[in-house]
Amino acid sequence: MKHITLAASANTFQQLFQALVQNFSFAKSDSANFGPFSANYAVKVHLQGGSITLNNDNTIEISNVEIVWDTLKVGICFNLPGFCVGGWCIVPDPFDGCWVSLPKLCIGGPICIEPDLSGLVSEISDIQAGLRTNYYIDPARTPGQSDLDAEFAGHPNQWQLFLNPTLVDVLPIDIPATIDNVLENLLKNAIDNLLWFLPGWAQDLLWSLIGPVLGLFESLLGIAGDLTDWLSNLLGNVFGLVPLIETAVADYFANQYPLYHFEDPYPILQASGGLIPVKIPIRDLTVLVDSSEMVLSANVGA
Repeated sequence: MKHITLAASANTFQQLFQALVQNFSFAKSDSANFGPFSANYAVKVHLQGGSITLNNDNTIEISNVEIVWDTLKVGICFNLPGFCVGGWCIVPDPFDGCWVSLPKLCIGGPICIEPDLSGLVSEISDIQAGLRTNYYIDPARTPGQSDLDAEFAGHPNQWQLFLNPTLVDVLPIDIPATIDNVLENLLKNAIDNLLWFLPGWAQDLLWSLIGPVLGLFESLLGIAGDLTDWLSNLLGNVFGLVPLIETAVADYFANQYPLYHFEDPYPILQASGGLIPVKIPIRDLTVLVDSSEMVLSANVGA
């Protein structure tokens, strides 16, 4: 029989988990060339919410954790093919050539758009995990320092309790349908910037040649199907943000931020009246979960 037993209810476990969630953050940026276009992104996310279920088989299931995209900026660049107007004859020479013709005016070249999707919310639909204990020795300890010296120096040993995920399932990034309007306006502004030097009649004719700007964009980039699905796939799968976040969440829970921790030896009486604190060494920490509570058990060591 273990010497010490500590139980935490499902409600207490939920509170411990919320403290864990609120300290998570993930940031990354990247760029790549895909032939018809190049793209880049910059993201920063945090987590919130989540519902906990404790199971009788010593496992935990967590659902509905929200991923808040504090920063989600995308850049897409491609080459607009050349479009020309003018150049036709106004006053022909009846014998040969043309006396007066309109100038031939052309546009084309690179266009970049930068939709800002910051503020989107997506979801981790499921996290399945167990629990593991870890004995932590602070790497800030100096070489040769004893446990007691390290404790006096503010670097005590610790027992730590970590979630140990076996599954983290992040849903595809939820791009809103309104992105069509955002992209269309960005594309129109980018093309207008190429047309600034042309007279009004030339701009009108070029726009008639270009046609529906979203259709042109989809054609040039080889987009087949829904534009929101394409952008979600570009970020989530092609750039790999979905598996990156799954890995980051799993590593954070399993290795970076303990669900609970306490120092070893564990203080049972604080220093008082000139007397040193009373502490007991903790050994053989184990953890069990059932549907109602989490139970930590340990022995008192020598």
